[in-house]
Amino acid sequence: MASASLASARAAQRAKLIKIVQTGRNRLRMDEDTYRDLLAAKSNGKRSAKDLSVDQLEAVIKHLRGCGFKPTKPANAAPRERRALDTSPTGSKARALWLWLHQVGIVRDPSEAALASFGKRISGVDALQWTRRTDKLIEGIKTWAARELPAKLEQRLHALQATGKLPVGMTVAGLVSGVSPTLDSSTFTALQRAWWYLDKVEQGNAAA
Repeated sequence: MASASLASARAAQRAKLIKIVQTGRNRLRMDEDTYRDLLAAKSNGKRSAKDLSVDQLEAVIKHLRGCGFKPTKPANAAPRERRALDTSPTGSKARALWLWLHQVGIVRDPSEAALASFGKRISGVDALQWTRRTDKLIEGIKTWAARELPAKLEQRLHALQATGKLPVGMTVAGLVSGVSPTLDSSTFTALQRAWWYLDKVEQGNAAA
């Protein structure tokens, strides 16, 4: 029963994301070839939205947003909870890290409420302001991100290889060790530096 419910929820989520992708394509008046090339670039060659995973669909939507597409909320959507921000240095650092992970595609909900919910699992309190060890929250986020980043790097590496911006033989392990040769390649810092390097590659600013 539980697995069936989970599968149903995932199917509903994919259907929603596919609809957003198609809406974005239409609003941006994207021609067929450009649209199919975009899907392929974000999914290692798949050219139909129905074949993309949730993460791949979200990557396409992120690209469409960057092109000016702004999805509209349903008229009956519940308003998001508003929370006061923790403006302490460590609170601001935790928030900046959370928002960066949203841009990467690891965090799906960038809201303060979602960050507080994650923090509650670590510290047991309901808001960042009440967390005595915000540094522990930051380390918790980094530990979680370090488990998720390799897969995200793999997807992005393949996409850049498909466009000829990186050599086909490069691996995530090789990328991370090349960017941070003195660091353990499994650490958050090494993985983040590798992501930043791919930012430069994508923008054409990476050193040869």
